[in-house]
Amino acid sequence: MLFAKKDKGEQVLLAKDQAWMESSSDLDQEKNANMVFMAQIEKVLSDFEASSSSADEKI
Repeated sequence: MLFAKKDKGEQVLLAKDQAWMESSSDLDQEKNANMVFMAQIEKVLSDFEASSSSADEKI
């Protein structure tokens, strides 16, 4: 699994197996920003599905 985060200088850092790798090119930066955005969307959807299924159980 690949994780992404931004450092203090807004540089996108990638993590794979706990090792942070710094990307350098502008194209890599754009790809990494898109990966972070997609991960955020997946998290929101996952949280929504979890809360939705627990609401169904209460009915």
